Formats: sequence, structure tokens, C-alpha cells
Amino acid sequence: MERPKEFLAKYLLQNSAAEASDEALAYNNRGARCHLRGDRDGARREYEAALACDPANATALNNLGFLIAQEGRFADAIGYYERALAIDPVRVMALINVGNARVALGDINGAFEAFYRAVAADDQNRLAWDNLAKLSMAAGRLGDAENAWRSALAIAPREARFHLSLGIIVAARGRLTEAAALIETATELDPESADAWAQLGLVRLGRQDLGSATDALRRALALAPENTTIRHHLSMVLLARGEQEESERELERMLVIEPGHVAAALDLGVHALSSQRLEDALARFDLALAGEPSHPRARYYRGLALQLLGRAEEAARMLAPLAAEAPSKYADLARQRLEQDREHGREPAVGG
Repeated sequence: MERPKEFLAKYLLQNSAAEASDEALAYNNRGARCHLRGDRDGARREYEAALACDPANATALNNLGFLIAQEGRFADAIGYYERALAIDPVRVMALINVGNARVALGDINGAFEAFYRAVAADDQNRLAWDNLAKLSMAAGRLGDAENAWRSALAIAPREARFHLSLGIIVAARGRLTEAAALIETATELDPESADAWAQLGLVRLGRQDLGSATDALRRALALAPENTTIRHHLSMVLLARGEQEESERELERMLVIEPGHVAAALDLGVHALSSQRLEDALARFDLALAGEPSHPRARYYRGLALQLLGRAEEAARMLAPLAAEAPSKYADLARQRLEQDREHGREPAVGG
């Protein structure tokens, strides 16, 4: 869980000589400045020098732990954080750092414990609430995530990312009107956020407000034209509006940006299949399967394209293994297709 850059200087620099000798404070702050400009070796030397002067300097211990965590040595980093916490049990940044390190190690319960300790130590620390919210969302605890982001937003009501995060979680809980209002506020506070405009488009799509969804997604693309995820969502909205040709153009643009994009190739194949452009459809499904050979939707539709082309044996070789897999949407459809062919010899319907 990435910490906003604006917090780094505040928490790496030691501002009070009360907890350290002047010499240790100077070493720590030189280390922090090295750290902020990316000189990790210099930062390590200065932090270690601070600790040589003052082994109980909790800031230097926390900072050195953070430096080690950035190298991927999370268990070692926790050791330094715990040493800092033994000196100062309510040091919020050390608690947040412990939580993030435990997330990286897969210790979700330990991470929750650390984040809850952090918000208990300082219930006005928006970074602590933000980290707690992100972990809660990742763990599927949507109510807890919503409450934590509401706490963060109460502390920083002009922070666009908190309006956006809260809007996303509210949308996930099915309250789309409220979510739209929150995300609209995020776009007002940060009109250059492609993520906010894209999420607003998705919420508007969920409300079947297709015109406004299109506008929001186009605004997002103007800010992030190489973002294939946003472009894919726009293609979906255009298709829902009945603008198939424009939807296909967006998918083609995705393939220019990212040749072999599986979702774009697959959707173009379905478009082609529905328009009876069978050879084009087959080529698109082959492209999708080159990128993801086990993709069930691509395998199913490639089988249908082969059937429509009269290549029954090839179609059966494509559909039969899929039909034999564990029950799923496309495995079930493949079984139904094969059964219908045996019983009635019907041609497949296209859709989905």
C-alpha cells in the first residue's frame, strides 16, 4: 500500500531534539534527505550513524526499517519497527509500517492488528485510516473499508482520493447514486485524475446513464489515452448505446496500443461473429487464444465460428475439452452446444 509522497518528508525527518542527541538528529536528518532523493546507500550510512550515537533513537530505527522494506526484506524491516515501538509504543508511522510489511508477508491478521493500533494511537492520522481501509477492501470487509475511508475523509475533506475511494466502495455496496456524487466531487477537486473520471463513467454506466458515462470515459481517455482498460470500458458503453461501429473502433485502437490484447481481440471476434464475418471472427479468436490459450470464452466462441464455417470436426475438438471441464458458464454452454448438435443439428446463436 503506497504511502503518498507528501508524507515522507514529514515522517522521515526528526524535528525534536528531545528524543535524540543533536548529533544523532543531524545524522538522521541527513539520512532522510538522502532517502528522499533516492540515495539509499547514503541514507543507510546516516541512519546507522544516528543509531551508533543513540541506539534508542526511534525515528532512525523506523527509517532504517522503512529503507530495508523498500529492498523487499520485510521480515528484517519489522525487526527495526518493533525496536522503535518498544521505545515509543504509539509511534504511528512505525505501526503503519508494520502493517504494510505484514501485508507484504501475507500476514493479514497481523496487518489488521497493526493498523487498528495505529488509528487508536492517533485517530486523526488520515494515512492510518487509508491503509486500514485499503486492507479492509482487499479482505472483502466492505463495511469496515467504508467506515475507515469516512474517517479519513472527515480529517481531510478536500482530499480527492478519499472521495474517490469512498465512492468506489459505496458503489460496490450497491449505492450508485451516492457513489456518483462522491466521485463527482473527486473530479471537481482533481479534474486531472483519469482514474476519477473513469470510475465516474463506470458508476454512470451502472445507473444506465449511458450518455453521461460516455462523456466521463472520454474525459478519462483525454487524460490517459494509452489506458486500454478505460478504452475497453468506453467500447462497452458504446455497444450498450447501439454504436457497434464506434465500439469496434475503440477495440481496434486498443490493439494498436497493445497488440495481442486478449479482451479487445475477443470482443472484436464476437462483433464479427454477430455480423457473420466468420473468417474475421476466427482470426480474432485465434489472436485472443495466442495470448491466453485456456480462456474459456475465447475457446467457446472459436468453436462456434468453426461450426458456422462448416468445420464440424475442428469445432468438436475445440468444444469437447471445454465441455469436460468443471461447471462454468462457457463449459456449460459448450456441453449444451454439443448436445444440441447431436440431437438436432442446429446452428448456434451468438451472444454474450
